[in-house]
Amino acid sequence: MKREVPRDEFIRKRMERQRRIRKRRLTIFFCFLIIMLLCVGVTLSLTVFFPIEDLSASGSAVYTSEQILKASGVKKGDNLFSTSRSQTEARLKEKLPYIDGVVFERALPGTLKITVTDAEEYACLCVGGRYYTVSQSGWVLKENSETPENLFSVFGLKVECKVGSAVVVEAEDDSELVERIVTALKQSKLNINFVDITENVSLSIKVEGRFEVNLGTANNIEEKVKHLAAMIESIGPEKSGLINLSMWTSNNTKGTFVEKHTE
Repeated sequence: MKREVPRDEFIRKRMERQRRIRKRRLTIFFCFLIIMLLCVGVTLSLTVFFPIEDLSASGSAVYTSEQILKASGVKKGDNLFSTSRSQTEARLKEKLPYIDGVVFERALPGTLKITVTDAEEYACLCVGGRYYTVSQSGWVLKENSETPENLFSVFGLKVECKVGSAVVVEAEDDSELVERIVTALKQSKLNINFVDITENVSLSIKVEGRFEVNLGTANNIEEKVKHLAAMIESIGPEKSGLINLSMWTSNNTKGTFVEKHTE
C-alpha cells in the first residue's frame, strides 16, 4: 500500500501534465487558425470583396472629371481598399501638373470619390531662356516661351525644371536668398515684378511696375526693403525710375532715386 500511493501520485501528475500539453496545443492551434482566417479575410477584402462600382472625381477648375479619372489610373472593378491614394496622387500630379492635392472618400460597399485641389501659380523661374510657372510648393506647372504677365519672375537661380515634377535646386543658399527677398517684399506689401540674383554683389529687383532697385549684397536685405517701401511712399504714385540701396548699411541709411522720364 505504501508503494501504491506514490505510484498513484505519479500517474496523476503525468495525466495533469498531459492535459496541460493538450490544452497548450489546442490554444496554439486555435490562435493559428484565427490568424489564418484573418489573413484570408484581409486577402479577400483586398482582392475579391469590395470592388469599386461607383467612381467619381471633382474639385478642379482646370481639369474635367473625365481627365482626372483617366489620369488617375483608377477604374471600376479595382478594389476599394487596395487602391492607394498616395500612388494615385503621384500619377495625377505628374500627368496633370495643376493638381496640388488628392483626397479619397471611401464608402461601403463600393463607392470611391476622388476630390482634388488645384495648385496656384506663384512665380516664374527663368532657366536657359525658358520660363517655368511654379507653385509656392515648388512644383513645375507649365513651360512658357515668355514671362507670364501675372507672375513675378526670378532670374539667376540655378535650378532644373520639368513640368510635372518638383523644382530641383542646385544651390540651396541661392534659393534661401530668393525666399528672404520675396518674404521681405511681401511683408512690406510691395508688388513684385522680378527678382534677379545673377550678380551676388548687385542683387536687383523691380517692384510696383515702376521701380528698378539695386539692393547691392544680401546684407541687411530686410532693412533695405523696409527703407525701400518708405522711399516709394514718399516718391508718390506717378513717378518711376531707379532706386539705389547698394550702399545702405545700419550706419548709412540712405538711398538714391533717379526719376525715369517717359517721352
